[in-house]
Amino acid sequence: MKILSHKFFNSKKETSYYSQLYKKINFKESYPADVKRLEIFKSLIKKHKPKTIVDAGCGAGMPLIQIKKMGFNITGYDKAKNMVNEAKANLIKYKLPEKLIDIGNFENPKHIKDNSIDCILGMGTFYYSKNFIQTLKNQRKKLKKNGRLIFSLRNQLFDIATLNDYSIKFFSNLYEISKTKNTLKKKYLRLFQGYSDRKKFKLKNIDDSQVYSKTYNPLTIENLILSKVGLKCNGIYFYHFHALPPIFENIDKINFRKQSFKIEKPNDWRGFFIASGFVIDCQKK
Repeated sequence: MKILSHKFFNSKKETSYYSQLYKKINFKESYPADVKRLEIFKSLIKKHKPKTIVDAGCGAGMPLIQIKKMGFNITGYDKAKNMVNEAKANLIKYKLPEKLIDIGNFENPKHIKDNSIDCILGMGTFYYSKNFIQTLKNQRKKLKKNGRLIFSLRNQLFDIATLNDYSIKFFSNLYEISKTKNTLKKKYLRLFQGYSDRKKFKLKNIDDSQVYSKTYNPLTIENLILSKVGLKCNGIYFYHFHALPPIFENIDKINFRKQSFKIEKPNDWRGFFIASGFVIDCQKK
């Protein structure tokens, strides 16, 4: 059974990790995907200049603090109590009021008035939702007319380029292999004999921690989901690019990360396939 995200992120280990995540880039320690994601959010905020901002699922509060330091009126909330405590400690550290962050559920933020917010942010949050469409509906209610919902998602199309078990699963669904005869299934699976097995390597991701999350297709997200919940997509921006298939991070970690960082361009069409995450800039219809 999958772990709900707020329980996973409530651990002391995770709260400490997310406080350090947005500091100086160190390719030896980790790939700075969240730094690139934050750059996209900050760029959009500068462009739109919303009067009120809410960070839904704000974690340890470091992005919120940076946005507050930019001069914007921002508050945040998180369901993980220990993460909120960590965020409040960070606010004090940066001489900001503790009250900027509180407990709240991003899937159904009842503590926020309807039609009251100019811009809602979801940085690494919404893809943990058990009911994604209902979460978007609930968030949309909180926005003023023409208000903006800017959030990130995991890229389903990236599975094509991983050349590992994610790819096998993606193509199996694409070709509906479960409906074919067993003899054809065996021949089909032989096509992937050279693909890497992630279980053999030390580097892990959120899936290996058994945390519930989903991936989404940037090509279909607007027509299949956003338009049905009353949101207009104004732009899609990619982050966490991979210069080579992920197996190479296990072979030559630092060079892989440096080369990947060099090709981080949010509007690069290759992002549809070689970036593991994307940011959507939406507007309430």
